Amino acid sequence: MKLLKVAVIAAIVVSGSAMAGSVPQWGNNHGGGNNGGNNISPETLTVYQYGGRNNVDALQSDARGSEITVSQSGFGNDADLSQGADSSEIDLNQRGQGNSATISQWSGRDLTANVRQSGGRNDVQLNQTMNGATANITQVGFGNTVTAGQY
Repeated sequence: MKLLKVAVIAAIVVSGSAMAGSVPQWGNNHGGGNNGGNNISPETLTVYQYGGRNNVDALQSDARGSEITVSQSGFGNDADLSQGADSSEIDLNQRGQGNSATISQWSGRDLTANVRQSGGRNDVQLNQTMNGATANITQVGFGNTVTAGQY
């Protein structure tokens, strides 16, 4: 009986640590299957994670032709990304420990966010809604903070 309990607990631990999480995409044309012949480009989400305890929460809603790409390496990096802007792009690269980024792009069109963080405990808060807005943010070192908005 003890062997069975250990086997069940081990199975739960293994399956729990193998989970990648959930990435919701609402709207049409997410690139999966036939969507009635619409000629609208799909939303694309790509996540690369290396290290441990890195977290990505990403949401795309009716962001036609838009793309989110995240690369995290190190430990304890966090990204909260949301996009509802057509023909837009979020490209986030985090290296190190304890970096965080909250990037939101809504209502506008042709928005671009390029964020690079290297080091530790760096933080970016970026909101964009203005058509054609571009933000290029690079942080190197420790404890840097950027808060930016383009409306």
